[in-house]
Amino acid sequence: MTGLVGYFGNQPKAVIQKMASQLEHRFANGLQQVITEALVAAVGTVPENASQNFHVGVWRKDNLTLIINGFFTGDSYNTKPQDIVTSYLRHGIDELCRLEGAFIIALYDKQSGIGYLIRDGAGQKTLYFSQVNQSLFFAVEPKAIHQLSLFTPQLNNAALAQYLSFSFVPGCNTMLQGLYELPAGHYLIWKNNEYSLKRYFLFEQEVMKENNQYQDADNSARQFKKLLTSAVLDRLPANRELGIFLSGGLDSSVVTAELASLYQNKLNTFSIHFGKKYPNELEYARQVAERYKTNHHEVHIKPKHFLHRLKSIIWLLDDPIGDPITVPNFELAQYASNYSQWIFNGEGGDPCFGGPKNYGMLLSQWYGTDFMGLTRQTREVTYLKSFQRAYDELEKLLTPEVKEMFSHEADLVGVLSPFFNTKMPDTLLNKLMVMNIRLKGAHLILPKVERMLQAHRLHSLSPLFDERIVRFSFRLPGKQKISYGDEKLVMKRAYQLQLPKSIINRPKSGMRVPVQFWCQGEMKHYIKHVFSKKAVTQAGIFNYERLKQLINYNTGEHNMRFGIKLWMLLSFEIWRRLVIEKQTV
Repeated sequence: MTGLVGYFGNQPKAVIQKMASQLEHRFANGLQQVITEALVAAVGTVPENASQNFHVGVWRKDNLTLIINGFFTGDSYNTKPQDIVTSYLRHGIDELCRLEGAFIIALYDKQSGIGYLIRDGAGQKTLYFSQVNQSLFFAVEPKAIHQLSLFTPQLNNAALAQYLSFSFVPGCNTMLQGLYELPAGHYLIWKNNEYSLKRYFLFEQEVMKENNQYQDADNSARQFKKLLTSAVLDRLPANRELGIFLSGGLDSSVVTAELASLYQNKLNTFSIHFGKKYPNELEYARQVAERYKTNHHEVHIKPKHFLHRLKSIIWLLDDPIGDPITVPNFELAQYASNYSQWIFNGEGGDPCFGGPKNYGMLLSQWYGTDFMGLTRQTREVTYLKSFQRAYDELEKLLTPEVKEMFSHEADLVGVLSPFFNTKMPDTLLNKLMVMNIRLKGAHLILPKVERMLQAHRLHSLSPLFDERIVRFSFRLPGKQKISYGDEKLVMKRAYQLQLPKSIINRPKSGMRVPVQFWCQGEMKHYIKHVFSKKAVTQAGIFNYERLKQLINYNTGEHNMRFGIKLWMLLSFEIWRRLVIEKQTV
């Protein structure tokens, strides 16, 4: 399985066993260890029935030690570990930055005394790291680091404010001080007991290239379809039952159509719903499943199904993620594990080809108002509000002590300003896409899916986040991505004959997890128990009176999204007790 833990430096050898023990679900099929003068690591084994482009293991030559965890795609598909060793010895680390796929690479060069960690361009694999004294620890899940006795978990208050605003922690930060996530498309350099980061996947530079061939919409559609076909083919495992999470939206439907045309056996498609009284997209998912004659499964998710194991789910998730679809994804993955080990998904369509938030941001830019049309806002504040999470709650919800521990200007606005102020790309739409790919994609979408599937020893496959497709999206003129509120135009044109018209023409609605009703009904008792006055006061993070108003759906304010806010707060509080207070799962 795809586990990887390790450290650069000098530590007792028992440390690596301690790190690996936290990721047993990733080392189910055994692990390989490597011990050198300055690099000690443990890595999993190649998954059963993986294709030839999947590499998990350790390779050594002369003074070089190479660890790979993942697979290669595109021009890198046939790259062998021995090729990587040779390329590095001849041309250095920049040659490795040409690799594409879903992978983590660790490399130690004894001759130069330099260690490297590389995360794939889009961020389909995750890697966390922390420097403690003169050692650098790294792992594909942060629990392998923060559970070490030499690491003291302390809350990062700036990250808490970011989480409440975005529903995830963007950039390098995590919810713990001193523990970081390697950003997608970056590599880390460890030299002389210090680390530095360098970005190598500069996909936004594609806007500078000559794009005359993409002025024709039909040609663009053909090119997109060609790229998606390649992205799917490069991810097909050998002779294995395949599944796909089919929501009924455009993105997962497009991937299903492409996969069905390439895969000889019958596909398993999996959809979720929350009961007849709640809106769902089952009708659309069924249309796609019937068209391609898949083995279609519909899974009913209720709070009573997951509340008793919510702690375990949050523990497996690591950093709390405030997107309510995360826990249903866990439940769906558990069901799907009975049928398929390899699961495709449609993640990536929104960040690459114009998600629904983009149009609101464009309107705000054109007319200089926020979404209510009331006041002029900065782009950064408008973007923070567009998430519709708990950004507007920071002043009322957090205690004075916590509010003093972060800066609105530096920790919230400051995360976004570099994206808005950059000269390349120059259009607002492309700036938003860069933000959505590098922040939301790499720190929310891809990690949540990968983590929830790996918990059940499943492999997540996201062809729409293929580097070729990411680069392609920045060669397209904006009018082929979004126009008059209609989004993902190139995708629709490419698959208009392969999908029912109802899928092509329907507006995006998203997976509507009914947390607004759950938190008022089936989950209310659970939430009130977690947020007792004694517990909230002792923690000293939240204002209990404001929290009580939210729990009772009684703030006297207009258009309050109580459910999503309570879900985020609940996820955080469970995480805090497990990680900071070290309560048992």
